[in-house]
Amino acid sequence: MQISHYAGAGEPYYNRTQSIKHDQSVKESSTPSDEASFSTRLEGKTNLTYLIKPEHVKVVDKDQFAMLNQDMSPLSSKHTDLADYYKQQGEQQDVVGMINVDGQVMAYLRGDGSYAGRSGVQDLFRQAGGDMAKLKSLVEQHYPGSGEVEFFEQGEGPTNAEVFEMFNGSSYQDYAQKQIAIHKETEFNEMLAQDQAYRRKLMFDQTPQTSVFRVGGQVVGSMDDQGFADVGQALTAMADQRGIQREQLKSLFTLDFDRSPEDFKAMLNDVFGDDVQLETFSSQQAPSRAEVRSMGL
Repeated sequence: MQISHYAGAGEPYYNRTQSIKHDQSVKESSTPSDEASFSTRLEGKTNLTYLIKPEHVKVVDKDQFAMLNQDMSPLSSKHTDLADYYKQQGEQQDVVGMINVDGQVMAYLRGDGSYAGRSGVQDLFRQAGGDMAKLKSLVEQHYPGSGEVEFFEQGEGPTNAEVFEMFNGSSYQDYAQKQIAIHKETEFNEMLAQDQAYRRKLMFDQTPQTSVFRVGGQVVGSMDDQGFADVGQALTAMADQRGIQREQLKSLFTLDFDRSPEDFKAMLNDVFGDDVQLETFSSQQAPSRAEVRSMGL
């Protein structure tokens, strides 16, 4: 028999399937202070999208876009599927060998040659290298008078649930229910996070842009009344058309809330010359960020 050490050895049986529990609750923002903290973290940072060249971008067609945005939930484990999984796994008889010390299961060997168990004990499987007689000798040597080895034909040993309970001293059913509960909580938190991200994006897209910048009459960016300059592909495309090196755009893509619209226009002038126009609006009359972005397409 080929014996291999399983990465999860030393952990309780089935811990490898445990979902990661998010202990930190997700809190929905209801105050503008979140934008301020977001700004503080990013102040002085540079948006590296100015380095992305057109050849690095692939534009998908409508069918591909629909596929990318399809509901991926069928690919995730449903709660009923997860319950069935633990039930089936628990009923299987994968274990073909166990090392007992003082009547307690300390390590076990599966039919596929993988093994797991308490630190120090499970390593005896590796030392034996598939030689069952050697394994018995090693157990007797390390645990004289208290250690023993049990072997079973494939599919005739205890169920995985029974091995779990003998190894951990706790109910396999309780363990499975706990994992399902963790999965439900994780899934709920993920859905909540997705919903909040979607709401934040909507709010971001609808922010009034009180300043709109043009180069040669073409929209290349905008700024809200908080000093956030929104620039992207329209600006880099204009730079490429005019043979301007991307590195010259770095300062334009660096976040600085202390800049006024006039300051940003002057920076555009430094890069593109005098062919720069600034159009300003009141907050009530200003187009949204999404509307300005559509102008630059």
